[in-house]
Amino acid sequence: MQCNRKLLGILGKYSILGAIGMSVTVSIKVKKNVLELVDKMVKYGLARSRNQALNILIEKGLESIKDEIRYWDEIYCKSEELVKKGFKLSHGGLNKILEEVRSS
Repeated sequence: MQCNRKLLGILGKYSILGAIGMSVTVSIKVKKNVLELVDKMVKYGLARSRNQALNILIEKGLESIKDEIRYWDEIYCKSEELVKKGFKLSHGGLNKILEEVRSS
């Protein structure tokens, strides 16, 4: 299935880049409670810097995000198959579904 190969390529890039040690600077805003957690990680020696602490948080959450991406990628692929078979899909309801799922 074409969609799955694309997904595996995207998910595989992270581990390849991580192994090489390649990094890119990105400016982000974080919630105050996240920054407090990051500062505590540095204070207690769990990380050498805020940068390292944020990277640790991202890496620990990455597997969970990969699982969610796999789930939604599978839905997207199945919807593409339905369109190819001649079904018409209405758009606009996905955001509502996502909001309901995330709020539960």
